[in-house]
Amino acid sequence: MRRKYCFFDYDGTLRSRATDSIPASAMRALDALRANGHFVALATGRLQSDALEVLKPAGIDTMVADGGNSLTIAGNLISIEGMPLEASRAFLKRIDAHGWAWAVNCENRRTCLTRDHRYKASINHIYYEPRIIPNLDIDTLDPIYKVFIPCERGAEAAIDFTGVTWARYSDELVYVEPTDKSRGIRKMMQLLDAPLEDVIVFGDGTNDMDMFCHEWTSVAMGNAVPELKERASLVTTSVDEDGIFNACVELGLIA
Repeated sequence: MRRKYCFFDYDGTLRSRATDSIPASAMRALDALRANGHFVALATGRLQSDALEVLKPAGIDTMVADGGNSLTIAGNLISIEGMPLEASRAFLKRIDAHGWAWAVNCENRRTCLTRDHRYKASINHIYYEPRIIPNLDIDTLDPIYKVFIPCERGAEAAIDFTGVTWARYSDELVYVEPTDKSRGIRKMMQLLDAPLEDVIVFGDGTNDMDMFCHEWTSVAMGNAVPELKERASLVTTSVDEDGIFNACVELGLIA
């Protein structure tokens, strides 16, 4: 079979949220894909350094991370860029003026900056360690990779997201971050000098919408949001029901 270029979302696609691990069947599928000569990479909204660390057990060191804004090949960071700076600063000023607590990630590490204790006090799960800088000047922030806003589901309707994109992964936080993974995939394929029609993407969430393109094959997990399933070339079983393995078999990538 002609070589295919497989890009997997992580959370909810490779990783089961129920078990906080990659199912054994998915690991078998990844090994079989490599043995058959196919390209295996991650396509994630996670920060590059974070994604590289959590994917070590799966043997994946090539990835499109930061929602399409960074490229890593064989463990080497090729490029990384932040969100549009002017729009991101303007967004921060708007939510700051409206009294929202917030934190901002400005380096390729699981850290964030905030002005006071409100951010940490508003969430139960601290993944990006906050550092409090009372006189933090928004106009000096460069680059801006992510913005975190404590926000219950539904309350985000009161936020003006003009100029930025956002996603939600929990009941307590909104992430303002890049969400166009297809942009990074196109850049990766250009670097590899490989045809776009040989791309196969796997995803489950709203932040995977932009990488479900007509130029290539798109696989939605059984646990995917309905709107992603509508865009998919194939809908497989859920991540907890051998979805990755079943899709790879159905596509003829592995036996």
